[in-house]
Amino acid sequence: MSVHAQIRLDPYYPYSKYTFGLGMGFSEIYGNLNHSNSEPVFRLSVDRNINPWISFGAEVMRGALSDYEDRNHWTTGLSVYNKITTFDLHGKMALGELFKGPNSFAMKTLFGLYVGFGVGVINNDVSNVTLKFEPQNKLYINDIYSSAIKTKTTALYMPFNLGFDLHLTRRCMFNINYQFSYAFSDYLDGYDFPQPQAHNYYNDMFSVLSFGLSFYIGRVGVTEELIGTSPQSK
Repeated sequence: MSVHAQIRLDPYYPYSKYTFGLGMGFSEIYGNLNHSNSEPVFRLSVDRNINPWISFGAEVMRGALSDYEDRNHWTTGLSVYNKITTFDLHGKMALGELFKGPNSFAMKTLFGLYVGFGVGVINNDVSNVTLKFEPQNKLYINDIYSSAIKTKTTALYMPFNLGFDLHLTRRCMFNINYQFSYAFSDYLDGYDFPQPQAHNYYNDMFSVLSFGLSFYIGRVGVTEELIGTSPQSK
């Protein structure tokens, strides 16, 4: 604990029981269509910091996913836009304790690294879904496969996070976060193409690269319970 105390008493690495975060970023979707468009996504999060290294929290995101398919031998081209709302519960672990080194800017940056994962719910509202395709039989695909297209769905997903917090002050941090999510659904783009129209081996996935600010809520400082000394707060 003496090593932890020396690290966490550094003014760049205070501690508080709660963290509030907000930011925006851009999404990518990995679905049935060949190309993904980057769409804006906004997020809000609240975390309960169990100690300086482990936290649990919740996050809400609102934004869009978008992709398209070029004209080919079975379609005249597709373009899909999905307005999404997500809610997840997650855990995060700071990686700072894995790094020991001099009190430098590089070390301060490394101490902000974290990883995390969780489980969430995504609500999909898909538009621009093309109902008519041009495979060799020239029929409507939903006449053949009645479940191939769904525009309004709700599904579970698993988010995996990698990011870092760079302290601007004792209370405010600049945050960069990359989240990759696996959905337990193949309808994030509205389509679940069967064979032989698509080689559909996996459910849809998406990612969000976001930038924002995080703020400690309440007393800021390493507590007596954590290091066995009198608390330091600001």
